This record gives sequence, C-alpha cells and structure tokens, in this order.
Amino acid sequence: MVQVTHCGDNTIKINTIICAAQKRFGLYGLEKTTMSEIARDVGISKASLYYYFPDKEHLYKKVIENEQEAFFELIEKNIKETSEPEKMIRKFMAIRLNYFRTFFNLSRLRLEDFRHMKPVIEDVLADFRKKEIASLEIILKQGVDTGLFFCENTYESSSLFLEMVRGVRSLLFHNKDLMYVEQEDYDMLLDKMNKITNIFIKSLKIKE
Repeated sequence: MVQVTHCGDNTIKINTIICAAQKRFGLYGLEKTTMSEIARDVGISKASLYYYFPDKEHLYKKVIENEQEAFFELIEKNIKETSEPEKMIRKFMAIRLNYFRTFFNLSRLRLEDFRHMKPVIEDVLADFRKKEIASLEIILKQGVDTGLFFCENTYESSSLFLEMVRGVRSLLFHNKDLMYVEQEDYDMLLDKMNKITNIFIKSLKIKE
C-alpha cells in the first residue's frame, strides 16, 4: 500500500488539506470530489497535494481516521462524565449511529465502488472494530463492578452485540444502490438501535 509522504513540519498543511477534503466529501461525496478542487480550496497546486497524498482514496482514508479519532474521544469523554453504565451504553450507541451516518454520507458511494476501494480502508475499519469493542467492554466491566450488570465474558458480549448492530445496519443498504443515509433511514435505524439496546441492557441487568 502506498504511504502518505510528509514530514513533521507539514502538520498544519496536512490538517488544512484534511479539513478541506472533509468539507468537499461531505457536500459532494467521494465520487464527485476531485483532487483539483481540494487543491484549489487549500490554495496549493495539484502536484503539491499529490506530494502529501498519493490519491483521493488515501486522502479519504485519512479523513475517516480523523472521524474515528473524534468518535473515540467522545466515547472516552462520555465514560468519564457519566457514572451510570446504562446511560453510558445508550450514549455510546447514539454517538456510534451519528458517526456512521457521517461516514456513509462522506462517501456517497455506489456499493460496487465501495467494494472496489474497500482494501484501501480495510485496516482502518478493522482497527475501528477492535477499539469499539474495547470501549464497550470498559462500560460493561464498570457495570459488573458496580453490581448493576451480570456478564461472564465482557469481550464476548461486546463483540456479539456490535455484530448484531452491524447486521441491522447493513440491512439498510441491502436494496440500495447508493450508500447515503437519508433522514428517513436515520430515523428507522435510530428506532431499531434503541430497541436492540433496550434488549441488550435488560439481558445484562441483575434482577432485584
């Protein structure tokens, strides 16, 4: 895989490029955004942009990595600010759903195109899954430690729950050509996720 080439002194420039790319992807999607447009937004030449990022897909990958970093910062803040594990899980799911809405809307890809570019971001997606399991596991362990939850294997429970959530989300795009979350889609997903989360929390709670 081609690596992004830059040195430490160029951090500000890279962040400016990523910010401009994120805006472009959010407005027009990955397909309709060009490297020339991003270069023009930043005020640099197209050749200079290619110095930092070898192609549009790798720039998109970096935008996704930044979105993921912001997601986990919110999750960590939620864990620190909320003392009740049940509320933590609900907040975790709300932040997660909003993140994926952003993720899909940044691309606006056709499913066939997404499958083509998936190898570029496969490691990013795999890393996200590991981190989200670890984040949810922290919450479950806190629930167990405080006597609110009973869970023999927090890792397994976290993994299975998130697999189920991904399965429900994938149904949204099963019969769609374009990966874009309309408000109607989001409302439907929100309702389903709330119901699944209620069942999950109920299964964890120690009966009084």
